[in-house]
Amino acid sequence: MNRLPLPDFFDDHAALQALSQNARVNSHPHLQPHVDAIRAGYQQYVAVAGNATMVQAIPLPDEIGGYLLGHYNSPNADLHHIKEIRSRSEVSTCPMCGSLHSGTLDHLLPKTAFPAFSIFGLNLVPACKCNGLRSTHLIGANPGERILHPYFDDVLEQRLIAVRFTELGPVPLAAMRVLLDTNDPRFAAVAFHVRNVVERTGVLRFMSKSWATLIRRPGLLTVDLSVDPVSREELQEILQNELTRCDGFHESRNNWLSMFVAGLLDDDVLDWLYDQFSRPGRQANDPLVNS
Repeated sequence: MNRLPLPDFFDDHAALQALSQNARVNSHPHLQPHVDAIRAGYQQYVAVAGNATMVQAIPLPDEIGGYLLGHYNSPNADLHHIKEIRSRSEVSTCPMCGSLHSGTLDHLLPKTAFPAFSIFGLNLVPACKCNGLRSTHLIGANPGERILHPYFDDVLEQRLIAVRFTELGPVPLAAMRVLLDTNDPRFAAVAFHVRNVVERTGVLRFMSKSWATLIRRPGLLTVDLSVDPVSREELQEILQNELTRCDGFHESRNNWLSMFVAGLLDDDVLDWLYDQFSRPGRQANDPLVNS
């Protein structure tokens, strides 16, 4: 999960206009009478900051919607931004779920229900395979519940999620938790996004595997743990520094690795980890629990 800057390397309105005037594509001239309505839809989308509870679907004949879907699937030179958005993001953290890669595009508002936004750049969000796993629900039954938009929701700049480990041991229980106060007006949207996007991925498998790696060889998480911390405070400092490094390296406070390290800083987890590091007879970088 991440807040993305609005892309500045294309102009959606110019692309739509050029496409409508291109006599070499199969939508010509049928698209031309609908350009003004689609452009107005783009403007309304931006005016409400891509909020799924407020964006209005643009009524289009099925034929025109089909043309736009076809142009997304096989973009011509007028729609060069589609391939460019994908290629620019393929090695970046997924802004939708926080996994450590992207490589594809997600229509934030689904192209089948909102065909007018099929080629709209601000509706095309870099993503990983979570785009095929997330719920089709864009809004929830309760006030404020909606999917977050990486181009518009500033809350994505904050640390929003961490893993919560309980029943600590070789194989603890793991669950994702939202860090916002429940009274925060954005809590409902963030919690909805976590349930309907993040938790439908392999994030919990990642957390369990990362815990197992930490238990087996602490220095694999950060080289500083190859040497046993001399105090709980030093362990906390090492993990806090690692969290800052993960945030910076992955350019997100809500990437999966940061979610993992943030969970290690919970007081009870920190206490348990330090007890394992301090276990009598254990050597540096040995497993944290006896096999």
